[in-house]
Amino acid sequence: MPPPAPTVARDQAEAVFEGRVEHVQTSDTTGMVRYVLAVQRVFKGDLPASTTIVTRSSSAACGRSFVLGKHYLVYAHRTGEGDLGDTMCSRTRQMGTADEDLAALGAGTPPPAPASPETQSREPPRIEPPAAPPAVDGPAPATRRGCDLAASGPASLAGLALLALRRRPRRR
Repeated sequence: MPPPAPTVARDQAEAVFEGRVEHVQTSDTTGMVRYVLAVQRVFKGDLPASTTIVTRSSSAACGRSFVLGKHYLVYAHRTGEGDLGDTMCSRTRQMGTADEDLAALGAGTPPPAPASPETQSREPPRIEPPAAPPAVDGPAPATRRGCDLAASGPASLAGLALLALRRRPRRR
């Protein structure tokens, strides 16, 4: 069964764009292949400058093979997982054989440029100041461990000294 006419295929697709294959990632566990394409022109959809297409790894399962570095006119659908996908049954084709499609689709628009450092906020992240230290003449912080002999006063120190002397073993 031949694919539908370019305008019908565009209406049925989630996104239609011209892209160059930049990267291929194969997954042995899911039977899917992810292709990263640099988007050149957009005919339908809201796409960034780089987008990913998923397809089955086997042509027996209607998977499409893209060639690294080649330019394609892609008619993508939305998969159940929310990704953009493509199959052999779509109207996707290499740009060298897409004259009929380009005549029907028009000029298209360039994708939005990636954010440059000049357009991003220059304000550094906000860092909260540390908690204020306790007052010098105030009570010791609750996190301090052990005895605070200085806060006990001289009477406590004298009591500890007497206790230490009493516990000393006597020599005979």
